[in-house]
Amino acid sequence: MAWRTHRTLTLAAALAAALAAAAVTLPASDAAADPKTRERAIRVGAIGAAVLLYTASETVAKDAISPDHCRWCSSNALDAHARSFVVWDDTDQARRLSNLIGYVGSPIATTALYLVVSWDAPHRWAAFGDDLTAMFEAVWATQIVTQLVKITAARERPYAHYRPQDPMPITSQEDNLSFISGHSSLTFSIAVGTGLIAQRRGYRLAPVIWASSLAIAATTAYLRMAADRHYLTDVLAGASSGALGGALIPRLTGSFPERMAVVPQPGGLALVGQF
Repeated sequence: MAWRTHRTLTLAAALAAALAAAAVTLPASDAAADPKTRERAIRVGAIGAAVLLYTASETVAKDAISPDHCRWCSSNALDAHARSFVVWDDTDQARRLSNLIGYVGSPIATTALYLVVSWDAPHRWAAFGDDLTAMFEAVWATQIVTQLVKITAARERPYAHYRPQDPMPITSQEDNLSFISGHSSLTFSIAVGTGLIAQRRGYRLAPVIWASSLAIAATTAYLRMAADRHYLTDVLAGASSGALGGALIPRLTGSFPERMAVVPQPGGLALVGQF
């Protein structure tokens, strides 16, 4: 519990700090004249509220909302077969790696790539801030939905289901939060959201963002199974919900940039669009 609380607070603080940095990327003179400034501020405020809600659900409200008993206690042939192939002997090592890659490596790598690819873009700081805002909208909306599904489904985690029978087992709040995988939904929401944003921006390194972020997401999902924290169906559902959130949330909030177009110009071609 202590590690999970620390991890949650660290994640929330890191992303909130990056979001705050994105919110002030426009110089004051530009911000005052930019008609989108108020819209950006509203989005930043909404993301901040989502961060606080999620953090509360993982800390002060954890005891109250976590299921005491599993509602979905059984496994199935597919999950059991997959588990026998992927689970590691050292599940703690796999768990630590999944936390490091999913909660630290994925957002940091994506933010760094965005900074690189937007460097030569028109109004680069505004583009960088808008890209991060769209990414955070997808991440935190998806994480809140994931939290609701986990609490409602109350599926028993594989390590709890398959542990040796004990008349007085040591239980944890985490034992019944297997479906869906939060790590998978997080990393796939980042991967799909950032990939689509980079593609619509016309960034030349968009394929690199797609490939690297999807590789990180897939690795994280595998490690969650290797750590015996999730079944195959948990990570598949988490990946699907994350990909759906990454594709839909920025679109619903209007955060996706307009598509770019290549048009002929005297002496060559030009990339045009709305930033």
